[in-house]
Amino acid sequence: MRVIDQESWPRREHFNIFRGFDHPHISVSLPIDMTALWQRRRQLGASPTTALVYVLARAANRVPELRQRIRGEQVVEHDIIHPLIPILGDEEMFTPCCLAYDACFREFAVGAEKRIAEAKDNVSLDEWLYDQDGNLKRDDLLSITIIPWFSPTSLSLTRPSGDSIPLLSYGKILRKEDRFELPVSIDFHHGLVDGLHVARFIAFAEEAAKDLAADMTG
Repeated sequence: MRVIDQESWPRREHFNIFRGFDHPHISVSLPIDMTALWQRRRQLGASPTTALVYVLARAANRVPELRQRIRGEQVVEHDIIHPLIPILGDEEMFTPCCLAYDACFREFAVGAEKRIAEAKDNVSLDEWLYDQDGNLKRDDLLSITIIPWFSPTSLSLTRPSGDSIPLLSYGKILRKEDRFELPVSIDFHHGLVDGLHVARFIAFAEEAAKDLAADMTG
């Protein structure tokens, strides 16, 4: 992690303007092409959820602006961010589950599958992750909400005041003729992120999906 020098930061003026807004966040919803990966999902050796979360986390880690966070008067940039996902346990209650990101899919999948299994048996708000007021204790995260039952065309997500963690969500895969598309929404702090950075994220996600599919056949 590094602290950004705001005196020489090209984004300084934009940041100072948007951080003063009552609602400085923007939400974008759009499909991501997952055709090659979805056609080979049974060859992954891991759940489709693990694969999709990996692809999104890999793409987000390639965009510096999605790794930046606001801490009081400072802006920091993490070297790595880790996906935080909801896990459905008994009695239809969710628990947050933080997965350790690894650029190697196989290493990521092993750790992710283990952590997900543990979370299903321990439905809580994860005391090590949240303080007594419900605020996150760490911000090197990429929050990913998973909605596998339907395919939303847009989604509004809740967040604490002052939070700058990007919020992603994705729904049920859509089949359009010979294509498989993942409906994704991303909510970001406009003081840190622009549409250009979201476009790069989408391109990186589609590239990561193709690369992972190629690895399964290579």
